[in-house]
Amino acid sequence: MRIFKFWMKYSRELSINGIKQLSTTYGGSNISEDEAIKDAILKLNNAQKRINGELGRNRDYEADIREEIIETINQDNIITRNRYGALVLNSKKLMFIDIDEYSSSVSDLIFRRSYSQKQLMLRKIEKTAQKKDYHQLGFRIYETAKGYRVLVTNKDFDPRSYESKRMMRDFNADHLYRWLCRKQNCYRARLTPKPHRINLKRIKVIFPNRTAVQQQELTNWLHDYELKSQRSSSCHLVKEIGQVRTNEAIEYHDRLSGVKWEYNLA
Repeated sequence: MRIFKFWMKYSRELSINGIKQLSTTYGGSNISEDEAIKDAILKLNNAQKRINGELGRNRDYEADIREEIIETINQDNIITRNRYGALVLNSKKLMFIDIDEYSSSVSDLIFRRSYSQKQLMLRKIEKTAQKKDYHQLGFRIYETAKGYRVLVTNKDFDPRSYESKRMMRDFNADHLYRWLCRKQNCYRARLTPKPHRINLKRIKVIFPNRTAVQQQELTNWLHDYELKSQRSSSCHLVKEIGQVRTNEAIEYHDRLSGVKWEYNLA
């Protein structure tokens, strides 16, 4: 996953069908700004090579996560602040599955009158987690404002692997979330509320190159955001299935998400 301490913008001309066109990108590094510029130059050089047909389209291109690092749990798990101000856990190997929509089946016709859509979603998640293919795994199932978040606790996964793609499909993960996991080469889980769900006006978090005025605006907004977030949870733990384990990243997720608080989901 491309999350860095230093980000630098760099521009150069690219030749497209003989026409020079100015292109700009960001490069990233955890070492220095100079190394970040080198990364940006490499990205633009590769872009020119793809235009020239010297490189394939490279579907495995890894997209940047250009967000401010708030805390580093370890090299595989990093906390960032996203564009609308919420904290996000980014993980290279800890699989989170985001499920916001329910895919109905014929058998649901029998239970539809007795169960809510969320209850039907949970029944399907439980059934999938107990399949023979997954019986050796340990799952934590969390309820979110729109659906559920499933966490696999006792096995590491590669976000671009066939196994990861299959599990995402089997659990009916949100399609945009599946795509982002592949493009960003990591799993992401929002830890703090969405601003509009706690009646707070959204802010566009500028990063990098935030001005002093923008920093003060963010500081003021964060004061209100953190105050209003105190009585909200991003998810609630509702069930564990299989050989459940925990680690530092899972404990961090649970603590900041307020999984045991009896607060509104936001």
